[in-house]
Amino acid sequence: MHTVSGVVPFLVAHVARTLDADPEPLLRGSGVDANTPPRGDAHIAVERYFEVWRRAMALFDHGFPLRVASAFRHEDNEIFGFLAMSCANIGEAFDRTLHYSRLYTVGATYEMDVDRDATRISWLPWPGALDDVGYRAAMDYHMANMEQAIRQLGHSPPRPVEVRLRHAAPPGATEYLSFYGTTPRFGCPRYELVYPVGLREVGVTTFNSRLRDYFDLECRKMIEKLGAANTVTAQVRKTLIGVMDGGDSGIEAIAKRLGMSTRSLQRRLAEEQTSYNDLLAEVREEFAKRYLARGTLTASEVAYLIGFTEPPAFFKAFKRWTGLTPREFQERG
Repeated sequence: MHTVSGVVPFLVAHVARTLDADPEPLLRGSGVDANTPPRGDAHIAVERYFEVWRRAMALFDHGFPLRVASAFRHEDNEIFGFLAMSCANIGEAFDRTLHYSRLYTVGATYEMDVDRDATRISWLPWPGALDDVGYRAAMDYHMANMEQAIRQLGHSPPRPVEVRLRHAAPPGATEYLSFYGTTPRFGCPRYELVYPVGLREVGVTTFNSRLRDYFDLECRKMIEKLGAANTVTAQVRKTLIGVMDGGDSGIEAIAKRLGMSTRSLQRRLAEEQTSYNDLLAEVREEFAKRYLARGTLTASEVAYLIGFTEPPAFFKAFKRWTGLTPREFQERG
């Protein structure tokens, strides 16, 4: 299930209140109380989150998500935010908070790539329609939120030299220029902030190694409390189960369904001491046994349903899993 911290819709409602709008209707059905800041690790489903943005955008112009991002403070995310504030530099803050990003979002994440020409931060969002006003507003917020976070953390950090947004340009772009210091490029393949080389080395003004280690430990405890249901392993397994009917079980397709890149998915699974191929084999074995036990499908049909393009490859894999051929498995009941 794709989720986001309830802190974000609460912030949307807070900024709406400062603009003389009633925050209660915006949050109706979201599970977030307009008068009580939620815990940083209390999440809501992204479908409800997008609806909060749709209601807000019915009241405000396209610059509203940028105003919400401007109101963001790391303290809003409690321990997750305090961890970033205690790190030595932007690179460490990014890496450490990325490791615990499930405290902030499930199903969407950021990536940082550095080469000799630039530092690029990509936002890999949840699936959604680019012409959905709520989805588009949420994307604008999360891009601007990263820039705002860097401004707050860094000691004189550089501004982005380029901002790339996937959705179409709204009427006028003065709010974007004012916020970023540059006019974004719209209709791009990815959501991306491009900074000069050296962003990672920019020092954090509130660096404190003892607090960093303390908040790192607290974040680790919070991740454990979230339980196995929120792990990437559990999400991949659930998604694979959903395609064991002839659907696409390739890692690229599954990563896209989960709103992350293939590389991010592989890294997150490695952090949880597993791999995509291991999970795929487990789910395929489970469903192969289930389908064969019915006795109404041929082994070739089962091979197709669980994602094998050639039956011989399935026969070989099944023998490796069980020590039996599909026919021997059926004969043993």
